[in-house]
Amino acid sequence: MIFKDITDTYFEGIQISSHNEFEHEKVYYYEDHKSGLKSLIAIHDSTEGPAIGGCRFKTYDSFESGLNDVLRLSKGMTHKNNIAQVPFGGGKGIIFKEGKKSNEMMKSYADFLNLLEGKYISAEDIGISLKDIRFIKQYTEYVFDNVDPGPYTAKGIFYAIKRAISFTFSESLVGKKIAIQGAGSVGSKLADHLSKAGAIVYISDIDNSKLKIISDPNITIVDNAFEMQCDVFSPCAVGAIFSRSSIENLNCKIIAGGANNQLLNESVADDLDAKGITYIPDILINSGGVIGLTKDIMGRNEEQAESELMNIAIRVEEAMAIAKDQSMSIQAALKLN
Repeated sequence: MIFKDITDTYFEGIQISSHNEFEHEKVYYYEDHKSGLKSLIAIHDSTEGPAIGGCRFKTYDSFESGLNDVLRLSKGMTHKNNIAQVPFGGGKGIIFKEGKKSNEMMKSYADFLNLLEGKYISAEDIGISLKDIRFIKQYTEYVFDNVDPGPYTAKGIFYAIKRAISFTFSESLVGKKIAIQGAGSVGSKLADHLSKAGAIVYISDIDNSKLKIISDPNITIVDNAFEMQCDVFSPCAVGAIFSRSSIENLNCKIIAGGANNQLLNESVADDLDAKGITYIPDILINSGGVIGLTKDIMGRNEEQAESELMNIAIRVEEAMAIAKDQSMSIQAALKLN
């Protein structure tokens, strides 16, 4: 077993604190040869409380690729938690996918969390299910196992899209074309909400098994939602999909989705604005999962949690109004606060 605070060290050929995404309090590495676990946890900021964020089980090309992901994601969690006004800091965990996920590996991840003694509390993310988290809970108290955050994230995005369409078009959702990339727990539930509200919904996913369970006749499965002509494009899969070159193929008016770190770099927000596309940053729109995860700790019932999800849409409209008034992107408008 290897457990290291690598924050101020030269590790795997990288000076961690000199990484271009580094603004963090701590970065930890844990490896267990017996279970096959190799994991990183990054704590960006714990000023407001213990760092919280999901854990990803994902294939990375290199250690540096995984480090870059965990640093960016944990930083995003701090901003997301601040905007959602929950009293927690931002953190993130990743597990390097180098074989099959196993109970032994999940138990090792619990050991990792225990070594951090509550500095970071983990939830599910790509590759880690609520079932996994509930298994891990048998060996550590430092996880959120109360809800699946996906449906809460989807509901918050739904309210935000509804408000964004009203602000942009002075119209309702009815008849608006919305293309969703990703049919996981967020994308599929978002599609359901939009369909029921009268929108024309299209959805794509590289995993056909997720598409096969979609039964709503008002949701159309397509090969590539990214390049569809639509009113709203909603990225709900992987991040870093928007670059200066990739946005040339976009044919939408609004971008509003649940994927984290959608921009390859922040300057793309200005490029989108120049193209006349309203980009609603993920940290502003996808905090519903955090609201769901923390509702029990904060003593909120479902009705109160629903009210907080509706507040996401109010914050979106406020940011859109500032951006319009100042002739800038919403990303830039958020920095004014």
